[in-house]
Amino acid sequence: MAFEPTAAGESETLATALRAYLSKTRFTFTGLTGKETTRCITRAVAEWAKASGWRIRCEAPMRYIDPPRALGAGCRICWSPPWSAYLDFRLVRKDGPPVALEIDRAEDSTAVDKLRDEALRGHPALWVRWHGALRAELPAGVARLHLPARSSRSPVRYSLAPVTGTAAITLGEAVTPKARADALHRDQQRIAEEKRAAALPRDGGPIRCP
Repeated sequence: MAFEPTAAGESETLATALRAYLSKTRFTFTGLTGKETTRCITRAVAEWAKASGWRIRCEAPMRYIDPPRALGAGCRICWSPPWSAYLDFRLVRKDGPPVALEIDRAEDSTAVDKLRDEALRGHPALWVRWHGALRAELPAGVARLHLPARSSRSPVRYSLAPVTGTAAITLGEAVTPKARADALHRDQQRIAEEKRAAALPRDGGPIRCP
Protein backbone atom coordinates (compact mmCIF):
# COMPACT_ATOMS: atom_id res chain seq x y z
CA MET A 1 0.00 0.00 0.00
CA ALA A 2 1.40 3.40 -0.98
CA PHE A 3 1.31 6.17 1.59
CA GLU A 4 1.15 9.87 0.92
CA PRO A 5 4.14 12.00 1.90
CA THR A 6 4.17 12.50 5.63
CA ALA A 7 3.55 15.98 6.97
CA ALA A 8 5.98 17.33 9.52
CA GLY A 9 3.01 17.19 11.89
CA GLU A 10 3.10 13.39 12.27
CA SER A 11 6.78 13.41 13.15
CA GLU A 12 6.10 16.19 15.66
CA THR A 13 3.22 14.20 17.15
CA LEU A 14 5.52 11.24 17.70
CA ALA A 15 8.21 13.45 19.25
CA THR A 16 5.58 14.88 21.60
CA ALA A 17 4.39 11.37 22.52
CA LEU A 18 7.95 10.25 23.30
CA ARG A 19 8.56 13.35 25.39
CA ALA A 20 5.35 12.68 27.33
CA TYR A 21 6.43 9.08 27.97
CA LEU A 22 9.88 10.12 29.19
CA SER A 23 8.29 12.77 31.40
CA LYS A 24 5.75 10.33 32.83
CA THR A 25 8.46 7.77 33.62
CA ARG A 26 10.74 10.49 35.02
CA PHE A 27 13.54 9.46 32.70
CA THR A 28 16.93 10.55 34.02
CA PHE A 29 20.53 9.38 34.34
CA THR A 30 23.70 10.41 36.15
CA GLY A 31 27.41 9.82 35.68
CA LEU A 32 27.32 7.80 32.45
CA THR A 33 29.92 7.57 29.72
CA GLY A 34 28.92 8.48 26.17
CA LYS A 35 28.30 4.86 25.19
CA GLU A 36 26.38 4.19 28.40
CA THR A 37 24.23 7.25 27.77
CA THR A 38 23.36 6.11 24.26
CA ARG A 39 22.43 2.65 25.56
CA CYS A 40 20.32 4.17 28.33
CA ILE A 41 18.36 6.38 25.93
CA THR A 42 18.04 3.49 23.48
CA ARG A 43 16.42 1.31 26.16
CA ALA A 44 13.98 4.08 27.08
CA VAL A 45 12.97 4.60 23.44
CA ALA A 46 12.52 0.84 22.99
CA GLU A 47 10.27 0.71 26.06
CA TRP A 48 8.17 3.56 24.65
CA ALA A 49 7.80 1.75 21.33
CA LYS A 50 6.79 -1.49 23.05
CA ALA A 51 4.28 0.37 25.23
CA SER A 52 2.83 1.82 22.01
CA GLY A 53 2.35 -1.69 20.59
CA TRP A 54 4.91 -1.36 17.79
CA ARG A 55 7.48 -3.86 16.54
CA ILE A 56 11.08 -2.74 16.82
CA ARG A 57 13.78 -3.32 14.25
CA CYS A 58 17.19 -2.31 15.56
CA GLU A 59 19.98 -1.37 13.16
CA ALA A 60 17.44 -1.52 10.35
CA PRO A 61 19.00 -1.28 6.86
CA MET A 62 18.03 1.69 4.72
CA ARG A 63 19.05 3.05 1.33
CA TYR A 64 19.96 6.63 0.55
CA ILE A 65 17.88 8.10 -2.26
CA ASP A 66 20.57 9.75 -4.37
CA PRO A 67 22.34 7.37 -6.78
CA PRO A 68 25.95 6.76 -5.71
CA ARG A 69 28.83 8.21 -7.67
CA ALA A 70 32.06 6.32 -8.24
CA LEU A 71 35.04 8.07 -6.67
CA GLY A 72 38.68 7.18 -7.21
CA ALA A 73 40.48 5.31 -9.95
CA GLY A 74 42.37 2.12 -10.63
CA CYS A 75 41.25 -1.12 -9.04
CA ARG A 76 39.65 0.48 -6.01
CA ILE A 77 36.54 2.62 -6.25
CA CYS A 78 34.56 4.19 -3.45
CA TRP A 79 30.89 5.09 -3.72
CA SER A 80 29.29 8.27 -2.44
CA PRO A 81 26.76 8.26 -0.81
CA PRO A 82 27.51 4.85 0.71
CA TRP A 83 25.67 1.88 -0.70
CA SER A 84 23.95 1.12 2.57
CA ALA A 85 23.25 2.62 5.97
CA TYR A 86 21.41 1.62 9.11
CA LEU A 87 18.76 3.31 11.23
CA ASP A 88 18.99 2.99 15.00
CA PHE A 89 15.31 2.03 15.01
CA ARG A 90 12.59 1.30 12.51
CA LEU A 91 9.29 1.16 14.40
CA VAL A 92 6.71 -0.90 12.56
CA ARG A 93 3.10 0.13 13.19
CA LYS A 94 -0.18 -1.48 12.13
CA ASP A 95 -1.90 1.85 11.54
CA GLY A 96 0.63 3.75 9.46
CA PRO A 97 4.01 3.76 7.74
CA PRO A 98 7.06 2.74 9.79
CA VAL A 99 8.82 5.35 11.86
CA ALA A 100 12.51 6.08 11.27
CA LEU A 101 14.32 7.01 14.48
CA GLU A 102 17.91 8.01 15.20
CA ILE A 103 19.61 8.61 18.56
CA ASP A 104 22.67 10.81 18.42
CA ARG A 105 24.95 13.10 20.38
CA ALA A 106 26.84 14.66 17.46
CA GLU A 107 25.37 17.45 15.37
CA ASP A 108 27.41 16.59 12.28
CA SER A 109 26.38 12.94 12.05
CA THR A 110 24.70 11.08 9.19
CA ALA A 111 21.43 10.94 11.15
CA VAL A 112 20.01 14.00 9.38
CA ASP A 113 20.70 12.58 5.91
CA LYS A 114 19.13 9.23 6.74
CA LEU A 115 16.04 10.78 8.32
CA ARG A 116 15.67 13.24 5.42
CA ASP A 117 15.48 10.40 2.90
CA GLU A 118 13.08 8.37 5.04
CA ALA A 119 10.78 11.41 5.34
CA LEU A 120 10.88 11.88 1.56
CA ARG A 121 9.65 8.29 1.23
CA GLY A 122 6.64 9.15 3.38
CA HIS A 123 7.91 7.78 6.70
CA PRO A 124 7.70 9.82 9.92
CA ALA A 125 11.25 10.68 10.98
CA LEU A 126 12.33 11.38 14.56
CA TRP A 127 15.78 12.42 15.79
CA VAL A 128 16.50 12.05 19.52
CA ARG A 129 19.45 14.39 19.99
CA TRP A 130 21.18 14.53 23.35
CA HIS A 131 23.78 16.97 24.68
CA GLY A 132 25.26 20.01 23.00
CA ALA A 133 23.89 23.07 21.26
CA LEU A 134 21.40 22.74 18.41
CA ARG A 135 22.60 24.29 15.17
CA ALA A 136 21.66 22.17 12.17
CA GLU A 137 18.50 23.03 10.30
CA LEU A 138 16.11 20.14 9.98
CA PRO A 139 15.01 18.72 6.61
CA ALA A 140 11.33 18.60 5.71
CA GLY A 141 9.37 15.94 7.55
CA VAL A 142 11.91 15.49 10.37
CA ALA A 143 11.27 16.25 14.05
CA ARG A 144 13.95 16.53 16.73
CA LEU A 145 13.54 15.93 20.48
CA HIS A 146 16.42 17.46 22.42
CA LEU A 147 17.54 15.91 25.72
CA PRO A 148 19.91 18.53 27.23
CA ALA A 149 22.40 16.28 29.01
CA ARG A 150 25.22 17.95 30.91
CA SER A 151 28.81 16.76 30.99
CA SER A 152 31.52 16.83 33.65
CA ARG A 153 35.20 17.40 33.07
CA SER A 154 37.74 14.59 32.86
CA PRO A 155 36.69 11.91 33.18
CA VAL A 156 33.79 12.97 30.98
CA ARG A 157 30.46 11.78 32.34
CA TYR A 158 26.94 12.75 31.29
CA SER A 159 23.86 13.46 33.37
CA LEU A 160 20.29 14.40 32.55
CA ALA A 161 17.71 15.93 34.85
CA PRO A 162 14.29 14.23 34.79
CA VAL A 163 12.63 14.95 31.44
CA THR A 164 9.70 17.35 31.58
CA GLY A 165 7.00 18.40 29.16
CA THR A 166 9.08 21.42 28.19
CA ALA A 167 11.93 19.48 26.53
CA ALA A 168 12.57 21.19 23.21
CA ILE A 169 11.01 19.82 20.03
CA THR A 170 12.03 21.26 16.67
CA LEU A 171 10.73 20.28 13.26
CA GLY A 172 11.23 20.85 9.59
CA GLU A 173 8.53 21.81 7.13
CA ALA A 174 6.08 19.39 5.54
CA VAL A 175 7.25 17.25 2.63
CA THR A 176 5.68 18.63 -0.55
CA PRO A 177 4.18 16.43 -3.29
CA LYS A 178 6.80 17.79 -5.71
CA ALA A 179 9.66 16.82 -3.38
CA ARG A 180 8.12 13.40 -2.88
CA ALA A 181 7.81 12.79 -6.64
CA ASP A 182 11.39 13.93 -7.26
CA ALA A 183 12.63 11.64 -4.47
CA LEU A 184 10.82 8.66 -5.95
CA HIS A 185 12.43 9.34 -9.33
CA ARG A 186 15.91 9.58 -7.81
CA ASP A 187 15.24 6.46 -5.77
CA GLN A 188 14.54 4.51 -8.95
CA GLN A 189 17.77 5.84 -10.43
CA ARG A 190 19.67 4.57 -7.43
CA ILE A 191 18.11 1.11 -7.68
CA ALA A 192 19.11 0.94 -11.34
CA GLU A 193 22.65 2.00 -10.45
CA GLU A 194 22.87 -0.70 -7.80
CA LYS A 195 21.84 -3.36 -10.34
CA ARG A 196 24.40 -2.07 -12.83
CA ALA A 197 27.20 -2.14 -10.25
CA ALA A 198 26.20 -5.61 -9.05
CA ALA A 199 26.71 -6.88 -12.59
CA LEU A 200 30.30 -5.64 -12.75
CA PRO A 201 33.02 -8.36 -12.91
CA ARG A 202 34.14 -9.54 -9.51
CA ASP A 203 37.74 -10.38 -10.48
CA GLY A 204 39.78 -7.28 -11.06
CA GLY A 205 36.72 -5.06 -10.97
CA PRO A 206 35.83 -2.19 -8.70
CA ILE A 207 35.83 -2.82 -4.97
CA ARG A 208 33.13 -1.17 -2.88
CA CYS A 209 34.33 0.67 0.16
CA PRO A 210 32.33 0.05 3.34
